[in-house]
Amino acid sequence: MENIILRAMRTFDESVCAPEYARNQLAIEIIFPEPPVFINELAVRVYSEDYQLIGADVYSPSSQKTPRKVRFIVLSDTFWDENLYHIFVFQNGLPKWTVSLSPSPSYEVWKKEKLDELESHPDKKFFIERLCPTDWWQNMYSEQFQFPSAEKVIGKLYSYSKAEGVCPHLLVTGNNLMTKAFSCFILAAYLTGNDKSEQAVFSLGELVSGNLKWSELAEHIRQKQVIVMNVPQLEYSASTVNLLSMLGDILSKEDFSHPVFIFHGAEEHVNQLFQECEAITGMFAEYNTFRISLSTEMPPITLNDTEFQPALRETPFAEFSAEEELQQMVGLKQLKEDIQEARMMSLFLKERRELNLDLCGDSRYHMLFLGNPGTGKTTVARLVGKMYHQMGLLSKGHTVETCRTNLVGEYLGHTEKNTKEAIEEARGGVLFIDEAYTLIEGGRDTKDYGKEVINALLTVLSEPNLDMIVILAGYEDKMKKLLKSNPGLKDRFPLRFHFEDYTADELSEIAHRILKSRNFVLTPEANLRLNSLIEKETRQRDEYFGNGRWVHNLIEHGLIKSMVRRVMSGPRPETAQLQLFSTIEACDVEEAEAKLLRTADLKITPPCRIGFRV
Repeated sequence: MENIILRAMRTFDESVCAPEYARNQLAIEIIFPEPPVFINELAVRVYSEDYQLIGADVYSPSSQKTPRKVRFIVLSDTFWDENLYHIFVFQNGLPKWTVSLSPSPSYEVWKKEKLDELESHPDKKFFIERLCPTDWWQNMYSEQFQFPSAEKVIGKLYSYSKAEGVCPHLLVTGNNLMTKAFSCFILAAYLTGNDKSEQAVFSLGELVSGNLKWSELAEHIRQKQVIVMNVPQLEYSASTVNLLSMLGDILSKEDFSHPVFIFHGAEEHVNQLFQECEAITGMFAEYNTFRISLSTEMPPITLNDTEFQPALRETPFAEFSAEEELQQMVGLKQLKEDIQEARMMSLFLKERRELNLDLCGDSRYHMLFLGNPGTGKTTVARLVGKMYHQMGLLSKGHTVETCRTNLVGEYLGHTEKNTKEAIEEARGGVLFIDEAYTLIEGGRDTKDYGKEVINALLTVLSEPNLDMIVILAGYEDKMKKLLKSNPGLKDRFPLRFHFEDYTADELSEIAHRILKSRNFVLTPEANLRLNSLIEKETRQRDEYFGNGRWVHNLIEHGLIKSMVRRVMSGPRPETAQLQLFSTIEACDVEEAEAKLLRTADLKITPPCRIGFRV
């Protein structure tokens, strides 16, 4: 048969009866070389690049003869942009053809491709027949998760489904939180048809410690279809190796097919298991191993462990959230490594104290955050509170944010009162003092009470095993002067972290995250103009440049306000309201840039250059 052509374009047809929320239309036409026969129904389904269903439409011929050209209007509540879409065409209810296509970003402009027989794309055939009908597949799209691309998951599951007569068990390595979610929400759901009663979740640590008895595990092996098994950090004694080798020998037998064991864990913990236990190592190859890397595209994760029932015994997901949030922040690569090192050291010392190996040491984790404005110091301080609470080193984990203005009073005794109140409020969590160097900027002024704050802090910092972390933040050079101002300060802050300025690419990423969270989209021209503006401002920044704060102000007080003036003062079409109120155009960026330059010209002192005047 000659080629069948599919073409698509963004459009708006007022004659189409559509729900109010689905005002975005994609016109699709299928052009046959000759009128097809024996067709009772044609349907199209459009999936996003990550195989999320965007929209669908159905055509039923009014006569026995189907025309050569069949037109569909696919409705969506999101914009059709220039990203790749996967389109499946169904004939009489069965999937028949497929094509991947990127529509033109402009309206009423056709893009066309040749339709392929679905049989020539086994991965896509596997998806449309086996995966997309399931109710658990939508978890692949959830912004809670950072799973591999949907295309990789589809390909891997297809290969696994075809690998007959080999080891049925699966391995997931990478970030510890994501491996658990992927194992339970995706792999276990795939293997059990999302029947949670057929799943059990355990940890090798439970088996080694004796909390999970062999008899109990054997009972689950007889009853369940899937056993999800966490691989934690273990101390591999001879008895531990023998125990795990015995498990590996049982699972690797040729006649062992059910239940399927899904092992998951951090890559270093899995590698350690493989080094110590050959019986388990031999079960896994490329076809049954999934590797999950940490992405920076997703927001913080909050999960409810009740979704993993039955037999959930592991540490709740909430205990990982602070670390995940830190990793998901833009940039700050060295800081993330330094925080991780400090975290590990804190846990190490905690373990030594619990084993009575370090009876003399006390727990002081006070920190200095050194860096320019807008580099994430306040955000990281909040995460430190959560993180150290989750580690069992702080009783509450909250963060009290304050500064000189809130602490220093106007009369004798007022400063001491304010400082004591802030300290008491912060007990069990973090006391974060931003721009702490300003506490000594009064110089010889006898009426300046900033140094009273320092003296009050020194008293508290001397307490052994203080249930609180004090964090002082500010410019690096000025913080050094603060430490020199009082000889007792330096030794009280053993941990120092440097916050680097963001690069132009990182600031652009921050800008796009903010816009996405507010449901704004940039035209291609506006996107280029915004990136160019950020790059130019980054090249000429000084020590007072506001970094992430500057980007936030650029968007809130620049781009959005310029867009508001354009939209609200111009003619308003009766249709395409969603597009009008969510699309930022190049002229909006140009006006924001002009306003930024005017603001910079008007500034009197350098510190004013962090954004827009409201």
